[in-house]
Amino acid sequence: MPASDILNPTTTWSEDIEDSMTPDYGFTRKRTSTKLQKKAVGGTPWTRETQNTGHVFSLTWTTRTWACVQRLKRYFEQYEDGFFTIVDWDGGGRQYVGRFTSEIIPVETGNGMWTVQGATFEEIPQQAMLEYPSDWADDAIAFFLANDFGDQKLATSGTWTETARTAVAGSVGTEHVPLPTTTAYTTMDDAGTLGDWAQYEYRGYGFRLYMLKGPAMGQADVYVDGVFLVTLDLYAAEAMGPQIVLTNQSMPLDIHRVQVVCDGTKNEASSGTNVSWYALEVMR
Repeated sequence: MPASDILNPTTTWSEDIEDSMTPDYGFTRKRTSTKLQKKAVGGTPWTRETQNTGHVFSLTWTTRTWACVQRLKRYFEQYEDGFFTIVDWDGGGRQYVGRFTSEIIPVETGNGMWTVQGATFEEIPQQAMLEYPSDWADDAIAFFLANDFGDQKLATSGTWTETARTAVAGSVGTEHVPLPTTTAYTTMDDAGTLGDWAQYEYRGYGFRLYMLKGPAMGQADVYVDGVFLVTLDLYAAEAMGPQIVLTNQSMPLDIHRVQVVCDGTKNEASSGTNVSWYALEVMR
């Protein structure tokens, strides 16, 4: 696939071009907000996700060989109607799939050396990647039932109800998802009625889903972008509080929908078919 063509697969010197293809500057991870924002004369702002735009970089190669410049020009022309992979080695080796959207304009700086400034690389959504982003500690964000203004963001169908809960020892949390072992938290709950669903739409890559596990929890099906992924068994012998019940990391940049559908079934050991949604952590 085109993404397997990596512009700078290593940071080391390449004998064939007597140079390195890694840029000197530009991995600023610029990413424009894609939320539509509306604000009435009174009240709080209202937002809606409208685009799946990714990162944009303005890259510079300073005092490089002509062979390096030729390779840059080839990548620009080869993938004007396609995409390739570039690696941000200074940013932990994270990969981006996209293409140059501005011309490669070399300027001779003397002694057979050339500089290319302001080469714009734009990430392209929906393309499979060789290596998906996985730095949950630094690049992920969390979405809960409602935003800070109290607007419910989790869409539901059926008989879901919001429940305020007390802290439970054993709950799982991360840098972005508060650990509810000492503070109260809120979940969206369903008795497990067949066909009832809860869904969150987001822009980003992969996700981690947090739900309750306990002795009265049932089973539920997870669909991603309308496609069945897996059936979750949420039973645990003791109430565990929110847990990471599903991690789906290998997802390309896009607007994704994660839907949990109650299937009305349960583990034989469970005393109920309840299903409770806590949070969704999203890779950006």
